[in-house]
Amino acid sequence: MHTQTVFELSQEAERLLHLALHHLEALQSVPFAALQQDSSGASELPLHFSQQGIEAQQETLRSELRKITRQEMVLAIVGTMKAGKSTTINAIIGTEVLPNRNRPMTALPTFIRHTPGQKEPVLHFPHVAPIEALMGELQQQLRHFPRELLSRHLELDQDMVALLLRIEHGTHFEKHYLGAQPIFHCLKSLNDLVRLSKVLGVAFPFSAYAAIEHVPFIDVEFVHLAGLEGGHGQLTLLDTPGPNEAGQPHLQQMLSEQLGRASAVLAVMDYTQLKSVSDEEVRRAISAVGNGVPLYALVNKFDQKDRNSDDADQVRALISGTLMKGDIDPEHIFPVSSMWGYLANRARHELAQHGALPDPAQQRWVQDFAEAALGRRWRDDDLADIPRIRQAADLLWEDSLFEQPVTTILHAAHASASLYALRSASHKLLNYARSTGDYLAFRCQGLNVASEGLQDNITRLEQDRAVLAASRKGVEDEIQHEVIRTLETVAACINSLQTRLVQDVEFYFSEGMLPQHERYDALAIPQARRRDFIPYSSRLTMENEEDARMMMQTLRAACELMLHRGQERLSRELAGLFPALESNLSRTLHDALAPVQQRVTDGLLDAGFRTRIALPAFQTAALNLDVQQLFINAVAPQDVPVATLRRAAGMRGTMARWLNSSDWGWEDAVATRTHYFIDLDNLKQSLLAHISQFSDQLNQAVATQINSSVSLGLATFFSDFTRVLSDIDASLRQSLAARQQSEEQLMALEQQLQRCTAATAWLHEDTRLLRDDIQTLFAVQTS
Repeated sequence: MHTQTVFELSQEAERLLHLALHHLEALQSVPFAALQQDSSGASELPLHFSQQGIEAQQETLRSELRKITRQEMVLAIVGTMKAGKSTTINAIIGTEVLPNRNRPMTALPTFIRHTPGQKEPVLHFPHVAPIEALMGELQQQLRHFPRELLSRHLELDQDMVALLLRIEHGTHFEKHYLGAQPIFHCLKSLNDLVRLSKVLGVAFPFSAYAAIEHVPFIDVEFVHLAGLEGGHGQLTLLDTPGPNEAGQPHLQQMLSEQLGRASAVLAVMDYTQLKSVSDEEVRRAISAVGNGVPLYALVNKFDQKDRNSDDADQVRALISGTLMKGDIDPEHIFPVSSMWGYLANRARHELAQHGALPDPAQQRWVQDFAEAALGRRWRDDDLADIPRIRQAADLLWEDSLFEQPVTTILHAAHASASLYALRSASHKLLNYARSTGDYLAFRCQGLNVASEGLQDNITRLEQDRAVLAASRKGVEDEIQHEVIRTLETVAACINSLQTRLVQDVEFYFSEGMLPQHERYDALAIPQARRRDFIPYSSRLTMENEEDARMMMQTLRAACELMLHRGQERLSRELAGLFPALESNLSRTLHDALAPVQQRVTDGLLDAGFRTRIALPAFQTAALNLDVQQLFINAVAPQDVPVATLRRAAGMRGTMARWLNSSDWGWEDAVATRTHYFIDLDNLKQSLLAHISQFSDQLNQAVATQINSSVSLGLATFFSDFTRVLSDIDASLRQSLAARQQSEEQLMALEQQLQRCTAATAWLHEDTRLLRDDIQTLFAVQTS
């Protein structure tokens, strides 16, 4: 019954996709229907209903049609180079398919299809002609480009030297590569071609690989899916280029297009760099996909978590709430160690297939596995203990935390790939129908407006665009004033924290006990009345080494407790400031630019247009003002100077570290009885210096983060608003051009547009019903 229902829904989806493609072809054939690109170049991207925009929509719909026909669910994986995207993909697949190098490795989107029984990966690259043409151009350029000059702009490593020889000798790319090493070589060469092309000033043929059927694809059995019952449909991973990867800014557009054609998106984020600019670009790209595509996130390198770092629940809350503003559910966020997951699974696979691991001298991954699973002191003999290695691999897999995302994402996608493909197609169709309906309604109205009215609106719109450009400086000044006020408030909070911490430190080192207001900590309550040392002591002397060690631990715990509590107070205060800043910035932007919006709307209404024009939403997600991360980016409060090593081991050396002494140590001691000293005054001054440094760096971190985030948010806002006005301007000009035709031609054009409008309305209604049926089936499938 389920199979029959999916088949019927697929048939309906195919019908609607063919209908939408037919509508676009009809629209292209209608005179004055497609928009002309603004000659002023105000719009950086093709207009949605320009010739290029229509072709892009057609490719999106054809992509959905291919997925429906193949019952293929495409899981797009996006991440920056340092996030470990290739390692994560290898961990998902269960074996090494993609090469790992500390540089961009995805020049072209690459599909990786789960193919049961295909143990050895095979890469298919049927559309190789554009690369061959590129290599011919590079061969000509290299004849006149000195190798010494090339080495100044490019790292001539072993791979690059091999590629240069390959170009010189005219060696062709093959259309098929069998096995991991040949695949590595092919993909590495493609990525090195991107770098080389940039240096030599030759355009890489990215546009030739805009169509899905032209990009490389790999067939291989996913280890985690081997032996499972056949799912409904085909599961395929899509390895996407990161934004601005390999220094190619236009890859951002390619990334957006590929994500827009995916059935679901998996973002690979770096646990150690969640606030970085590169990760912000990835977050913006996946946020732009919209609600129609399921979003997931793997937070890689979680194995680098220490006792002071955020735990798994805190990471989920940070990404879902602060960084992604609710675009990803916390349940879809998985902190993992991709490297551990990949190493553990590959070791288990090797043990299952061959009963032992390969020679570590021959395959480097075995060395990495041994160090991760057995520790740094592993020996070759340890690898011969197969039961121990099996257990170590299982434990490493468990520690990688990869089991949950494999079950939640991979197994579910494999079982319901056809449903994911159907849901993706229905959302793409709905988006198409809505945008097309709005556009055609606007164009039909334009045919009923007199030329004078259209020209007046075009003139007003040009003026409004000029006003928008001129007002940007004033708006940015207002925003900057708001930022300055916020930074002043933040600085006051930090200074207040510093003052209170200084008072607490002074009190502690004077009275020998923590201030009373610090004693609400549950662990400190039993010691509430106990002093750690005699009041007003400047130096502690102990005869027993163990007593000295215990005193050191007591002092360290007290210092850390004061710093921890200070951080918690500041976190609470800043957490209230940042949402207010986001709200104020959004209100300032809309108050300043609402007159432009209103003038455009009023002018169109006066001319007879019934249209909805609104300012774009200010992307508060771009601010990413996270309190806890600020402390990590500045100075970790727990790293008090008492823990800074300055000498080798030995208790007297340890005491010398507390004294900050450079000339006292056990080497020079000649007394027959050893005493242990702790200089409290020196420790207090070191701690106060640490607090001062922490405050300064925290102030700087807040200022840097707010300024960069606000700049990014403003740039996005103005870009979106400018594009809206450009689209309206292009539509008005096209309507004015149509008005110049004869009445008979004008009437025929209006009838054609009305037929397209009616057909689009029918398409929208049928697609809405299809979407509802798919959602119902999804609910039954997942219940």
